[in-house]
Amino acid sequence: MKLVDVEVRNYRMLYDLTIKNSVRIDKQTTVIVGKNNSGKTSFTHIFELFLKSGKFEWSDFSSACHLEFKRIFNEYLSSKNLGKEKEFAEINCKYVPSIQMMLTIEYSDQDNWSNIRPLLTSLDASNQVRILFSYALEQADAFFEHVYKEHIKDPGKDIIEYISHLHHLYYKYTIRPYAEDVQTSTVSLQDIKKIIGTAFIAAQREVDDGNSKGNSKLSNVFQREYKNRSLKSTEINKEEREMDNLNKEVSKANSEIDEKLDAFFDEFISSYAAFGYPNMEDSTLILKSNMSITNVFQGIKLFYKDNDYLLPEKYNGLGYSNLIYIISEILSFRSSIQENGTDLNLIFIEEPEAHMHPQLQSILIQRVNAFLEANQIQAQVIITTHSSHIVSNSNFESIRYFLRNNRHVVVKDMMKFSVKDKDTIKDEEDTEYDIDTLQFLKRYITLVKCDMFFADKVIMIEGLCERLLMPMFLEKVDAIIKSSQLPLKILSEQYISVIEVSGAYMHKFKEFIEFLEVKTLIITDIDCCMRTEVKKEGITQYNQDGSIKTRLKKCEVQENKLADLVTTNPTLKEWLPGSVSIKELLDMEQNKKQQGNVSVSYQNNVLITENKVKCGRTFEEAFLIDNALFIFQNKDRLSSISKFIRHFTDGQAILDNSYSIYEHIDERDKKSNFAFDLMYLKDWNVPSYIKEGLLWLAM
Repeated sequence: MKLVDVEVRNYRMLYDLTIKNSVRIDKQTTVIVGKNNSGKTSFTHIFELFLKSGKFEWSDFSSACHLEFKRIFNEYLSSKNLGKEKEFAEINCKYVPSIQMMLTIEYSDQDNWSNIRPLLTSLDASNQVRILFSYALEQADAFFEHVYKEHIKDPGKDIIEYISHLHHLYYKYTIRPYAEDVQTSTVSLQDIKKIIGTAFIAAQREVDDGNSKGNSKLSNVFQREYKNRSLKSTEINKEEREMDNLNKEVSKANSEIDEKLDAFFDEFISSYAAFGYPNMEDSTLILKSNMSITNVFQGIKLFYKDNDYLLPEKYNGLGYSNLIYIISEILSFRSSIQENGTDLNLIFIEEPEAHMHPQLQSILIQRVNAFLEANQIQAQVIITTHSSHIVSNSNFESIRYFLRNNRHVVVKDMMKFSVKDKDTIKDEEDTEYDIDTLQFLKRYITLVKCDMFFADKVIMIEGLCERLLMPMFLEKVDAIIKSSQLPLKILSEQYISVIEVSGAYMHKFKEFIEFLEVKTLIITDIDCCMRTEVKKEGITQYNQDGSIKTRLKKCEVQENKLADLVTTNPTLKEWLPGSVSIKELLDMEQNKKQQGNVSVSYQNNVLITENKVKCGRTFEEAFLIDNALFIFQNKDRLSSISKFIRHFTDGQAILDNSYSIYEHIDERDKKSNFAFDLMYLKDWNVPSYIKEGLLWLAM
């Protein structure tokens, strides 16, 4: 039996995870990712509420429900004025917000049919059942009347105040098999627990480090495991004999401790008697040990044996302590599965990366899956995480991206990018994705860079210099924002993921960036080229059709040849702004460089004298143009280019020769040295095109 799909309505930020926005569950491990406050923990908690406690609070309702409560109550007031409040309550009861969770479960012939039968709603050939858990209003007329009476007492108060205090009197927790347009009978939580077993392993923000005054985290696990085993069948077996022996040892230890207590504290007891205590005839005081199995487990600590020495658990690191705790909880859950015979078993692990070093995070999912298989634990694992290391070593199709959108959560399913045996695939909106692009994205995201899932914003760059200098760019632009008091967000206070991708591949991220719906700045090069004739030994070469053979050759952006210059940058040609002409790119309006949450920045034209264009071909030349005087003043400190520029006499000479200096940096592979030079200096300006892009990102 497998959980296939989960729908949630009206629970905290999970306002409408239904139909297309539901959460599909992987048959083995589902990895839920997203920024902080994107609903990942809420997804785990709603399972715990419906399958464990069933106790809901007003704060569990999505804030979006408040407007609906108000709207319906206002309609009730109108109906009451017409004397039709009872009819209104009966008709509108189903529209009053309720917290719901719908599970779609797939079963097989090997599952326990006696447990499944109460959930079947038809005799069709489908091998799926749907279960609707709800916290919903009953006695709608009494509920509205009660709220109305409270409202009359003090009509100045927000109606939500009354509803929040009264809802628990009229809302009821129910479970029923679901079928379209069919009213089914309710089933009990005990019936569900015969089918579904759950383990919830919360984030261990505090694990036992050997210094804590409380009990070890493991003591609770071992104590629960002992209790579960002790409640099993009375049939004598090896396990029960071991537990009997444990109880006998505890009893024996109590007797031995009692004898020592009598001797050790005799002086105390006799002193009490001298003051007439206890004041009853023929009574004496006796000290007895109260050691029990519970006491034993509460005092358990884990040690490591190193040769002849016992070392406390803290010596092996908190990450391993957390891992041991997770393993112990899973083993304890195995006992529960064996005891209850559940066919569908779910293990929820919240932020397992706590205290773990990156290498351990990287292998966690593989190790957990192997551990489940080795111990014959049939269970689906649902992990919520902020760890890029865990995500990068996950199955690409198992990732579910939770995106907060206008205070609601939208779920993005990476199955959309799974590869089919076709040249292209389509998503639900019929957007086509090229197979080569999908293969590239899967490999890049899972092997190279996957922290985009957790980022507030993304910056895509294509060069080494940009990557090395980006922290300084952000710092300088933040200073501009602070000094100018612009209504912009400080970039350093946001989680920005910087992605370095070759310019030839950057455009392949188009669909993925749009899929993530995260604000993204693309910083790329204009890559100016000119089409030239191909000649061999001075002789023009021709194609088979008789046309002259040509090739693109990189060149300086020259004002008198603008009409003939083109870009070779695939991002500018195929994504944003979608033009190949250098002249068009330089004249492009800012709004055409943007598309939704994505904007592109490339080198801008600079007017040196009237009607003359000076534009950098790449980052390095653009930097030289915007910092010509600075470069001249610091030419002796720029070791990467000092020999090449030492004969220049002023900043204008640097400006006029920016392209030749750039070629020197590019051809001699000194880009990294040039970037390191700039990292040691401070008073340069951020290239104008990068500054403009970062200011847009700060909006």
